[in-house]
Amino acid sequence: MSNAIETSHLRKLYRRRREPDLLALDDLDLQVREGDIFGFIGPNGAGKSTTIKILIGLVHSTSGQARLFGEPCGTPAARRHLGYLPETAVYHEFMAVGELLDVHARLAGVAPAHRKARCQEVLEAVHLQDRSQTRLRELSKGMRQRFGIAQALIARPPLLILDEPTSGLDPLAQMDVKNIILDLKSQGITIFFSSHQLTDVELICDQIGILHRGRMFRCGNLRELLEDSAEVEVRFQGGPTEIRELKVFEQGPDRVVRIPREESDALVDSLREAGAHLVGIQIARRSLEQAFFETIRASGEVEVR
Repeated sequence: MSNAIETSHLRKLYRRRREPDLLALDDLDLQVREGDIFGFIGPNGAGKSTTIKILIGLVHSTSGQARLFGEPCGTPAARRHLGYLPETAVYHEFMAVGELLDVHARLAGVAPAHRKARCQEVLEAVHLQDRSQTRLRELSKGMRQRFGIAQALIARPPLLILDEPTSGLDPLAQMDVKNIILDLKSQGITIFFSSHQLTDVELICDQIGILHRGRMFRCGNLRELLEDSAEVEVRFQGGPTEIRELKVFEQGPDRVVRIPREESDALVDSLREAGAHLVGIQIARRSLEQAFFETIRASGEVEVR
């Protein structure tokens, strides 16, 4: 499978007159496969916004390369592959949804004969087909985000870059946006999903990248990241109700204990001696939040409280 986004040794240094220079990106290597939803996460100041600005062509890197579908970022050829929803989108509040979307279609070069049909198509894709005559100022925040996705889709790009698309939305609006993103993935569209909402990232993403201080500390398959744990779960029935200082969880008829891998053999032996029936042992699956904090702590460059 080829890559929709690829960066190699990407570096961005901001020169500043009255303050020390700021190294925003440091040797960033990133690959996003076609058709995947890629979650891009990191603390504030990690370099996520700078990365997005380089990908969409708003700023140039100091060194290194960044490409979209093999085309250098910032070139007209690369932009044709791209739809973008910024974190804070500003619209002409006095315009109606369909009217403003038509403006975006014109700017994107959609042929006049196809504009009306294309606008209707994308409004249906984001469930705003009955809001075509509604003014932007009358939309809820969730509807505005859906409109933002619609304008990003208007030119049929194979890649969407979405910056915090679920931030500040209520649970129902968040679910609407996530379902739309999953629908777009089913159509083969690649989604670059930058977010602080780790639960959302965990629910919908295939691949993950954890950026910190301009460097990529973890990048790869989300499932593998969450299963890359130093702990195992030992599941058993019967036996002791308390085990040393370990916390025993009740899950239906089973009891479950989480322990470091290297201690599992000794625990299994002691459970059998106590008459417990061993149900199974498996690698403990972490949440993305746990994996994120462990990665930041392991960097040794910040104290996570």
